[in-house]
Amino acid sequence: MTEASAEFGPQHNLWLDDELLRALVAGSKVSLQKLLREESPQTNGQITINLRGTAPAGVAAAPELSGSCRLIGVTSNGSTALHVVAIHGHAELAGLICERAPSLAATRNRCLDTPLHCAARAGHRDVAACILRTMMQASTEAADSILQARNKAGATALHEAVRHGRVGVVDLLMETAPSLAAVTTDGGVSPLYMAAAAGSADSVQMVHAILRPLRNGAPSPASAAGPEGRTALHAAAIRSTKEISEAILSWEPEGPTLLTRDDLSGKTPLHFAVIYGRLDIVQLFLGDHASLRLTSISDNDGSYPLHAAAMFGRTKIIDELVQKCPNYYELVDDKGGNFLHIAVQYEMEMVVRHICQNDIFAMLLNATDYDGNTPLHLAVKQGYPRIFGLLLETTGVDMCITNKDGHTATDLACCALTPEGLRYFPDPQITVLACLWWVREPFSLNHRALHIHDLHALEDEPSSKQQHSMTKNITIGSVLIATVAFAAAFTLPGGVVADDHPRAGTAILSSRFAFRAFVVTDTMAFLYSIMATCFVIYGKSREIPRIHRQACSLLASGLFPCGAQFLIGAFAFGFHLVLGTANRWLMIFVYMVSSMAVLLCFPSIWAPFRFGLRRAIWRRYGWRGLINMHRRPSSPLDFFVLVFTGPLIDFRRTLFALVISATFVIAIALDIAMPNY
Repeated sequence: MTEASAEFGPQHNLWLDDELLRALVAGSKVSLQKLLREESPQTNGQITINLRGTAPAGVAAAPELSGSCRLIGVTSNGSTALHVVAIHGHAELAGLICERAPSLAATRNRCLDTPLHCAARAGHRDVAACILRTMMQASTEAADSILQARNKAGATALHEAVRHGRVGVVDLLMETAPSLAAVTTDGGVSPLYMAAAAGSADSVQMVHAILRPLRNGAPSPASAAGPEGRTALHAAAIRSTKEISEAILSWEPEGPTLLTRDDLSGKTPLHFAVIYGRLDIVQLFLGDHASLRLTSISDNDGSYPLHAAAMFGRTKIIDELVQKCPNYYELVDDKGGNFLHIAVQYEMEMVVRHICQNDIFAMLLNATDYDGNTPLHLAVKQGYPRIFGLLLETTGVDMCITNKDGHTATDLACCALTPEGLRYFPDPQITVLACLWWVREPFSLNHRALHIHDLHALEDEPSSKQQHSMTKNITIGSVLIATVAFAAAFTLPGGVVADDHPRAGTAILSSRFAFRAFVVTDTMAFLYSIMATCFVIYGKSREIPRIHRQACSLLASGLFPCGAQFLIGAFAFGFHLVLGTANRWLMIFVYMVSSMAVLLCFPSIWAPFRFGLRRAIWRRYGWRGLINMHRRPSSPLDFFVLVFTGPLIDFRRTLFALVISATFVIAIALDIAMPNY
């Protein structure tokens, strides 16, 4: 018998010949037996391959072989004949090859996959069973080494079976080699974690198979390790069903201890169940295995599960956690914030509403963090009008509390604004500040001194720094609107009466309803835009007091959208007069599109309804708050100033939009019912 030595790989040209490869792929046992009978008589069809140790990563194993046999060839990827039949699931051929060349069961291709890897990945249980029987014929130490071999992805055969959902192969491997469940990938991922994280229909069966006790009654040796310090219970809380979590918790003695195991960020499985909104999993974790300690474990940022529930808007989970944690009000993060602070900070309106409407959370409403800020302070500081409105209408919220710096919520609203900010009409900070001014909420004692200091600091700034893009845009827009409206007034739709006729120079269509509507809307557009332009010019002057400049900027930002609304209305009515009754459907289309533009052209049109601040003012302060009448007016002028700067006046843009749209409908109806009117 001659000795030969070779490595698997194309560099040695030990290829599986085409005829043999076709037989292996087709699964033809007759063809394979015929080819093997044609072997050289010196070998009698037998070969012996003994691995010389473990091949380094990326290099196929180097076998020692005797004799000459077609089975020692490989494909371009270094796969042997046993790899090929394992991939295609030919159990009979696998048995024949294992009988002729049993050492092929331990060979590895260029991906470092053994034939068992290939069979597990493809889900061929019978082939995997045949390969396992061959492996078990070796010594215990060698068999364990071959079974636990990891490919280039760092995965064992069990990992591959779990990754591809091969339940039958997982069950077989756990019966034959349960120690595989304790082997992790190079990234620290165990088969149990992989099965729990899969979230597929087969995950439950795979988890049960991995956690099944051994034949001698001992618990499963499985590892629950996962990436970044997580465990299989973390994965179950995120992706899996309640049944998988129950199976892991019933895994004694390891399962229950996983409840308090945290990952590298300090989060327990309960944190993840809360974050992903798994109410059933939360109830399971807080059931038989629940303890006060479980809800009192914080992550690296000091956030408890309650904070996570508030951060992601999980109101039902909040109720569940509060029932298990009577001292929930003591759970604060590293900044001293309770879960209401977190809900406000992350603008979780649903959570804030739930807390404000439930009396058991009353102690949270005025709680302060380490900076002395209440939830109201944070809502004002961040500029969240809806959250602010919910807190404002809750009578238990104290509006006069000062923080560590001695600032009330009204102080923070003023500090958050800049002169430029006052010119931005949908600015939520302006909405919050205006509401605080309407209800006359107090400033702190040191606010005036702070305000004067800020005024001097701003007065020293160069004029160029106070040029804001919004102001420039309003200036350009208002001038354009005034120009177009002025031109439309003297280019009347339908023309004018000729000089040789009575009433020469007057509009021909002056008796039409659409014409009258056109004149009104065009006039309003011109006047509003002219006033906006004048206020912008006046507000840019450095000679007038700063408080007047701010007022002018605010008035300009309020007048400009009204001018735009009326210009859209004038455009639609003018088109109506030009189109006439012959193009009625086209006229209706123009009105519909114009209505959408009028109603949606500026965000602030529906702000009074969207933020719900008027309702909050009504509930806390009644009718006096709505009309801004907290004191007796000293004069008629004072009365008009109070009323026309109050909450109700902010409905003007909404009112104009509705009136213009209603006029569109009236114009269409009159055109159909009375064509000449």
